[in-house]
Amino acid sequence: MLHKLRTLNPGKTFIEAPTAGNSATCKSCAQCPWMAMNGLADVARFLESGVGEVQVDKALGQRACLPIDRMLAFTAALKNGQPTAGLVPHLGAV
Repeated sequence: MLHKLRTLNPGKTFIEAPTAGNSATCKSCAQCPWMAMNGLADVARFLESGVGEVQVDKALGQRACLPIDRMLAFTAALKNGQPTAGLVPHLGAV
């Protein structure tokens, strides 16, 4: 799939998370001990207190929201039985 994404988007840089090889430290986020440290109680505490807030440039934040919005739209379309082809342009079945 990554090869296909690179072929269809030659001007973009894709960075893979390490999943194998000598430099890899994980197999998936679901099995990561660091991700496991993020419990719901800790997330709620952060949201209530704002401690540890990270500031992101507004333009970067807006760009970062685009793929999240696309994923949410794709999931909503699947859930509602709507076509999803327009939500993933030029990729077809991946």
